[in-house]
Amino acid sequence: MLKQLQIKGFKTIKDQTIDLGKMNVLIGANGAGKSNFVSFFKMLNSIVLGKLQTHISTAGGAD
Repeated sequence: MLKQLQIKGFKTIKDQTIDLGKMNVLIGANGAGKSNFVSFFKMLNSIVLGKLQTHISTAGGAD
């Protein structure tokens, strides 16, 4: 199980370390970066599946 995640320089996430549990809930105001966090996992999934180029083309290119 993934226990901790560090994201640096992804969209609006500058440098964030997140401790993860069995269940995690994203709560925050509009513009807080919740969607960017979910987008990171979509990109990570594409990398694992070997489909990063497809992800980049459908997600609108690199930010």
